[in-house]
Amino acid sequence: MNRIAEYAAQAWRILWNNRLRSLLTMLGLIIGVGSVIAILAVGDSTNRSVQNLLSPYSQLSSLISPKADQPEPELAQIRYNDAQRVARLVPDAQAVQPVLYLPMETRVRHTDKTLFVQSDGVGVGFDSTPLAEGRRFTELDITARRHVCIISDAAKTELFDGGSALGRAVKLQGTDYIVVGVLQPPVGGGLIGGGADVTVAVPYSMIPEIGEQYIYGLAVVAKSASDVSRVSASAIGALKKIHGQRAEYDEQDIGSASDAISKTFGVLTAVISVVAGVSLVVGGVGIMNIMLVSVTERTREIGIRKAIGATRGDILLQFFSEALLLCLVGGIIGLGIGVVLAELVIHTLIVKLTGAVVSFSWLPIISVAIGFSAGVGIIFGTYPAVRASYLNPIEALRYE
Repeated sequence: MNRIAEYAAQAWRILWNNRLRSLLTMLGLIIGVGSVIAILAVGDSTNRSVQNLLSPYSQLSSLISPKADQPEPELAQIRYNDAQRVARLVPDAQAVQPVLYLPMETRVRHTDKTLFVQSDGVGVGFDSTPLAEGRRFTELDITARRHVCIISDAAKTELFDGGSALGRAVKLQGTDYIVVGVLQPPVGGGLIGGGADVTVAVPYSMIPEIGEQYIYGLAVVAKSASDVSRVSASAIGALKKIHGQRAEYDEQDIGSASDAISKTFGVLTAVISVVAGVSLVVGGVGIMNIMLVSVTERTREIGIRKAIGATRGDILLQFFSEALLLCLVGGIIGLGIGVVLAELVIHTLIVKLTGAVVSFSWLPIISVAIGFSAGVGIIFGTYPAVRASYLNPIEALRYE
């Protein structure tokens, strides 16, 4: 152990005495490690933050709607009462809710405005945008068919002239709906979250009163994430039983979309990391090159050490320690640069896109960086060290 510490100290002195050359040698490794660290951290943070936008409800749900392109589209149209019929035919479903989404005209300060009316149920549904003020719908709102609504931030700006919107009314087809909640502005300008449109959400039990015979689709909620596909297929089978086998339906499974997002981020991160990892190979080649130059420059020193009793193992350990220390120092510098760069990107761009940053562990990422650095030192430092250890002491002493 004392001998290893002695060689490490000696290697540090040699690197310190040749600071500029050592820094230039480590440059490729620093860039490679820094790039890999930043890419892994930003990719992991972005994936976690996007997944955090999806409510637990939405990940248990699927949206079933008629296919746009089918031989008889009128045959597949879904009615409001189909929700109850499908619920009876699919007992494994936790809930089956009718979904409405249609444009509607309303009058605001003597001006006609177009807004989008959508239906929602209790608590957080598909749109998990947080509330800026107010509350979500309750079970009593649904069963009592209360004339209440939740509006988007854009709707608040478009329909009201400042101040709180709570308690104020939105007129839909001549009926006033009292605002009980207002959504926050959508994250990323609506890139990921909902609420960028002028939308007004009403309890789904109000669909018949709005006067719509046909609805956009059905939200089918499973009891667990693993049951989503099966329950959705059962609901489509129930709709075909109601409307005929020629009716065709699309299923939008948000849980599957969530998995697709994770896989996409994983593939992109892996591909970009491989590209950045090329810098590690370039850095390793540079380190091997400078170590071979160092062996040539110190040939006479090697001859003297062998002449006074140094073994082949001593020479091997000496040069291997220098290469390994060079890689570890470069890796630590690259690690610091990568962490700073990742934090900068995460707390500027990612926050703007997703509205929040979900915490993640730096330990696996740092372990990868240190492992890469040590691996480069072992792979590219071994050959120069072996070459130095095999030098003939007599020939080495004659070297000028």
